[in-house]
Amino acid sequence: MVAAGMAATVLFMKPPIRRSGPPWPYTAQNELLAHTLDSLGGILADTLEVRTSVIGEGFLGGALREAGVDGDNYVRCCTALHDSLQWRVQHEGDTIEAVFVRGRLSELRAFPRSVRGFYCVKLGGDGLVSECTFVPETQWTRLRAVTCDVRSTVWQSLWDYALPPDLSPSGEIVTERDSSRASAYISELQHELTDRLFAYDIDFYHDVRIGDRVYILLEEVRYPGTSETGFRRILAAKYEFSSGGVAEAFPFYHTVADAVVLDFYHRDGASLKTMFLRMPVPFGRISSSFSSSRMHPVLGYSRAHNGIDYAAPAGTEIYAVGDGVITMRQYSGGYGNIVKIRHANGYETGYGHMSSFAQGQSVGSYVRQGEIIGYVGSTGLSTGPHVHFEMKRNGSFVNPATEIVPPVSPLEGDELQAFLGFLPILESAWERMAGVDLPVPPPALVRTSADGQD
Repeated sequence: MVAAGMAATVLFMKPPIRRSGPPWPYTAQNELLAHTLDSLGGILADTLEVRTSVIGEGFLGGALREAGVDGDNYVRCCTALHDSLQWRVQHEGDTIEAVFVRGRLSELRAFPRSVRGFYCVKLGGDGLVSECTFVPETQWTRLRAVTCDVRSTVWQSLWDYALPPDLSPSGEIVTERDSSRASAYISELQHELTDRLFAYDIDFYHDVRIGDRVYILLEEVRYPGTSETGFRRILAAKYEFSSGGVAEAFPFYHTVADAVVLDFYHRDGASLKTMFLRMPVPFGRISSSFSSSRMHPVLGYSRAHNGIDYAAPAGTEIYAVGDGVITMRQYSGGYGNIVKIRHANGYETGYGHMSSFAQGQSVGSYVRQGEIIGYVGSTGLSTGPHVHFEMKRNGSFVNPATEIVPPVSPLEGDELQAFLGFLPILESAWERMAGVDLPVPPPALVRTSADGQD
């Protein structure tokens, strides 16, 4: 109906009347507009006033009083910010705006420095709080394809190639804020790539070579108000080895216990996840391997070393290599600070010599694969910062480096068919965005049904 109405309007409307006369007096009209705006501003100045204050070394109350909020309004606004909006911790540099209409407080806005948005408290004509809301800063998401050549480290290659050109308002890394935001962007991207997606397939300490190439399809958050861009998540990735071979990670939403979950898979629908991560620390260096007889560096005699030592800087995050329940979390002799986790299928893992434990966990806590459980240290019988990582199966020690661990269930049936149909569409769009041909592994047998038959 709308389209028909528009068509009728276009077909039967009268042609515009061509008027002749002197040219439009732009200067006079512009002066009239400026006069009108000045008059409007004068009227608003008599009715609307915005007072701003900044929280300094004092507290919220001082900033409110500086903005002219006192008496009952002071109590009501403090209560609303504290109880209704849960803004209980303020920091130096947070900003307060108080809006007065004809001398009456109409609205209070609080702008925390670390939050994208502001808290808003509105007061009605009776002076009582009528509304408490958090107003997020306007944002939108976008897709971007990046291709990185590895010249030294993966982190450096991401820094060289993956930073968005509009990360900062100026497009350059000039201020201290720009530098810290750039570092945060690359750190989040690298963590997602190396410690999440490819933590199961690539040892980023030993496997990375100069000449490798990384292809990433990522999602970013764009804030038009401040002209800044932030990292959100990786949607798909490929790691091409200079020596041959490609590791891939493709997204797919699948159903688990009536919930729709985003997970990542290989080209044939096999999950990227194995039951365990390859190592409990990112970029850990093996300083001592699993052995039936090893000269102990502290005790001075040979004995079995039922685990693998990963050397890493003190304070490095230690991850749970698999889902499970914490069964030990304490100081234990030569192990120092140790955490033990019981997993499914008779497995148990231990993490020794921690400098400290992660907060919010205790014996009995359920932890997920990749969750931080502590930090690298040198407690107990240790000559330097590292984590002693050991694994048991049905009560007996096994070598984590050679243990064949159960894989996570692959896609099957209708979900597998949907995934295989989705792949060429994704890769085609990805190639157009990247402007390069994506590497593809050699043809392999692809499962097409739950029973594994072609």
